[in-house]
Amino acid sequence: MRSRPTMLLLPLAALAFSCDPQAEATYQGEPLITLQGQVTSSSQLPPLDAAMLWQRGPPPSSTDQELATRAPVQSGFPARFTLHLYQPPPAAARKTLAAGEVVFARANAGAVPPGMVVGTAGESPALPTPSSPGWGIDARHWVVYLAADVPASSLTAWWLGAALPAGFHLLRVAPFDGRCIKPADLDACAAELTARGLPDDGSDNPGTARSFCRAPYRLSPAPADEELVLDLSTPNAGAGGPCPP
Repeated sequence: MRSRPTMLLLPLAALAFSCDPQAEATYQGEPLITLQGQVTSSSQLPPLDAAMLWQRGPPPSSTDQELATRAPVQSGFPARFTLHLYQPPPAAARKTLAAGEVVFARANAGAVPPGMVVGTAGESPALPTPSSPGWGIDARHWVVYLAADVPASSLTAWWLGAALPAGFHLLRVAPFDGRCIKPADLDACAAELTARGLPDDGSDNPGTARSFCRAPYRLSPAPADEELVLDLSTPNAGAGGPCPP
């Protein structure tokens, strides 16, 4: 008779242990990066999700993208969202600036229709661009993944605005009009990038020092508490207009 309680407890114990994998099935682990943000608009917001979009084309293009993760936008003033990324960047988004440089990948936050399937990629009309009417991306920030620590003397460190460690980083993107760079400043920039391994043949051909010097943007690390901003009111404007005197 004393053995009966033990025999009854065994199935119960097995049932309890069988629940553990089910509980863990939805656990994705610790996020690789968590980003806070807000959505602003001059009119009532449509239903939308915030998303992280890996950019598969060369910087600073945003026409060949892959949806990495998305999250609902919570109503309020301002409307807010929290993005968690659990997976590393896909192979198609991983690039180097030049031979021997650290592998990187870059992403933008964007507004997408609710329920869009993660992994949607390419030049899909449903994916936003900086000029998308009603939708859009935060072109003023990039999320950058670095596969290794960036050496201080490298081209990548100059490009990023700092010698950053391996991992994920939020960067500010400032428009820069390469037409307006003064000749002496252009020569100095080219000389610095030549010292970092780039050729300088006096042209602006892709891959040369002067092509980087004239790039239409400059990067810098964002403060730790800086948020993403999806502004649906107007398209993100780039550099343009006359050069300052």
